Amino acid sequence: MSCLPFLVVMLDIIARLPPKNVAQCKLVCKEWLDFILERKFVRAHCHYMRASADQKLLMVGWKTIEVHSLNYKSPGFILPRGVARPFYAHPSRMFFLASLDGMLCVCLQNTCELVVWNPLTTKFKKLANSNLQGFYKVDSDALGFFVDSSDDYNILHIKRRRGTMTVYIYSMELNSWSTVRFLKHRPYHHYTYLWSPATLCGGGLYFVVTQCRGRSDGLTVIRFDVNSKSFSELCFPNVYDDEVSGSLVNINEELHMYVCIGNYDYRREIVLWRLKNKSWMKGHVL
Repeated sequence: MSCLPFLVVMLDIIARLPPKNVAQCKLVCKEWLDFILERKFVRAHCHYMRASADQKLLMVGWKTIEVHSLNYKSPGFILPRGVARPFYAHPSRMFFLASLDGMLCVCLQNTCELVVWNPLTTKFKKLANSNLQGFYKVDSDALGFFVDSSDDYNILHIKRRRGTMTVYIYSMELNSWSTVRFLKHRPYHHYTYLWSPATLCGGGLYFVVTQCRGRSDGLTVIRFDVNSKSFSELCFPNVYDDEVSGSLVNINEELHMYVCIGNYDYRREIVLWRLKNKSWMKGHVL
């Protein structure tokens, strides 16, 4: 081991270990602890874990938060592992809004505070400040988690209050909030519009914005470019019906949308669409 370069040990050996073993490696020495907390290591570890057959699922119960193993090569039962919370919050009072590279963005229901939390390292950061930034309302706001061109982790917070909209970006590198402009002369600040959770794909955060009861002519897709920090509109798939809903998903770094036609009690059709050159291509009918 003494003959191996430090980066080889950390990025080619330690980064391939399961999260439980990586957590134990933090106790070896301060140098290992500091490096394991760096983004370079987090990225490498997440890359290896995504390719691993032993996938993990974080499940939030009424009283506990547990990690379940989803090893599809060895489908035998494995006991779940409890996750300790380094901050005071009951699991039933936590809203999990976004995740990226092993980190979670959580809203604490009792205080409406936003928290970025890494369950592996147990590190967390509360984002709220005295300027009323970092407070989230589940029934009106929208949020996304991304990395920009400078390799900085950011939180995009679309905040709607009393008929107005303000867009904030939190930089983890700078530990500060800033504002960006939204699209001009657009009605999406109004409470009659519902925003979906963000889907990160190919340098953009995507939201489905729905008006009223989900008529096809009241649906649109909003894209936020994570590098230029600008918004744009995309058309909704070419579907015409009184009851339509769409759910975005990233499949192999290509944006797809499941479009459901019909109400929740009776689904007439579910179609998978793929975004290509800013146009939607119709795919499989489910």
